[in-house]
Amino acid sequence: MAVMEPASDPGPGKRTAASRVLAVLGAFSHGNGALTLAEISRHADLPLSTAHRLTHEVLDWGGLELDASGKYRLSRKILDLASSSTRELRLRETALSHLVELHRFTGLTVHLAVRDRGDVTYIEALRPHVDYTGENRIGGRLPLHVTSTGIVLLAHTDPAFVDDYLSRPLKRFTDHTPTDPDAIRRMLDDVRRRRHAVLQGSIAPRVGSISAPIPGADGTVETVVGMVYLMDEVDHARLIGPINATAARISRALTERPASPAPQTVDFNRRNAGLV
Repeated sequence: MAVMEPASDPGPGKRTAASRVLAVLGAFSHGNGALTLAEISRHADLPLSTAHRLTHEVLDWGGLELDASGKYRLSRKILDLASSSTRELRLRETALSHLVELHRFTGLTVHLAVRDRGDVTYIEALRPHVDYTGENRIGGRLPLHVTSTGIVLLAHTDPAFVDDYLSRPLKRFTDHTPTDPDAIRRMLDDVRRRRHAVLQGSIAPRVGSISAPIPGADGTVETVVGMVYLMDEVDHARLIGPINATAARISRALTERPASPAPQTVDFNRRNAGLV
């Protein structure tokens, strides 16, 4: 009787078919959510011919869309799959009505963010102009030290992680981007005391941001609410009360009820609020 041989091991340094497909999907964490085939190839670290074949397999499955400019985007199918299971999308549903209220009250860009290793990841973003494609869009990422949302998250992160993060070279976006480890540590102490963070001109001239922590039931902070404003048009001191109140309301909502929305609820609420 023939003996079945075990599946071959790809060996060190070799990538399985599944890892290559996942690399194609992972490429969309870069850029503005729309990528050319060459960009997918570069971000996924795949030969162009392989990227072309796998991208079109995912496209045929329905996981990608091809827009009029010839760029690829993640499809609604990916969002629907994620909506049924991910903590972040359940967080969005719980927080959305409070974010909408803050957005309407201030007229400013409002976002909800979590930490993913050394980056801030934006899981909700409401703004006056729906065609925005910057890095604080939904799914966008920025280094922790350049945003007020990141500073709040860093202030409530394990000290060993903070030490490791601040030991590395910190990217500078403007002359006002905080990059000195000692100065950042003082900022983190201030955030823990004041319960909010303000950064001005750290990403772009004239642009400021303010953020507040959203404590979980056990007091830990894994989620932050933030706002972006123009420094010469808005006095950030007037935003402290509204953003702290919003963070407190979201915290209570997360504590008081289980977050288990139907997959279509987030989209429905955004449309009903006139945000898409």
